[in-house]
Amino acid sequence: MKTIIIGAIALLTMNFSFAQSNVDLSAQIGNLNTATVDQTGFMNFNALLQDGNRNDADIDQVGWGNSNLALSQGNRNSIDVDQWGIGNSNTTSQYGNRNSSQTLQVGLFNDVDQVQIGRRNDASATQFGMGNTIGQYQDGRRNSATAIQVGVDNTIWQDQYGRRNVAYAFQAGSDNYIHQLQDGNDNSATHLQFGDSNYADSHQYGNDNTTAGLQVGNGNELYQYQYGNGNTAMDIQMGDSNYTDVTQTGTSHLHMGMQAGNNNSLVVNQSN
Repeated sequence: MKTIIIGAIALLTMNFSFAQSNVDLSAQIGNLNTATVDQTGFMNFNALLQDGNRNDADIDQVGWGNSNLALSQGNRNSIDVDQWGIGNSNTTSQYGNRNSSQTLQVGLFNDVDQVQIGRRNDASATQFGMGNTIGQYQDGRRNSATAIQVGVDNTIWQDQYGRRNVAYAFQAGSDNYIHQLQDGNDNSATHLQFGDSNYADSHQYGNDNTTAGLQVGNGNELYQYQYGNGNTAMDIQMGDSNYTDVTQTGTSHLHMGMQAGNNNSLVVNQSN
């Protein structure tokens, strides 16, 4: 049924595609769904499918060549997309109930991909600049993921499996990278980077783990891996080309590290 509806809309619009600047393909199946689509400019594209009840979508695109692909399957899901500029792209997929996804992109050729599976997950992606990428994947319940990037060619990936995990990532500069993986319940990960070519990778497997990192400068690397429950790792690096690698296995370990200067190296392993 859904394929037939989308196909029919595509056929109806195909003959007019050369006569109009923007293209919208929107379909709703179910009850009490709402959608608002506003496109201003040239060659913007929106494809929206809501399958279920009481889903809501608000799509705003201003500029040239922006594209949005959005799917909600379930009930009471919410999608909010704002794109201003040239060649920005957003893809949102929701499977479940009461999930919420927000995307804001201002600039050129930025890309966001958000997938939510489960219930009451919240994902927010914000980008200002050019060539930035955010990918967020949530599978579970009541997870929260926030990613913000300002600059050029920055990348954030956040993956959450379980319940009540919280992830926050912020980058300002160019060519920075953050990846945060949470597999379990009630984990928290927060990383901030200011500068160029910084790299942060945080993995948490278990429950009630916490990682936090701040990097200011250029070419710094931070790795934090935790396996178990109730572990905490917090690191600050200020300067250039610093390196920290922390691995904690077991229960209730605590690590706090700081490096200020250039070309410092810190490796920590704790287990019980």
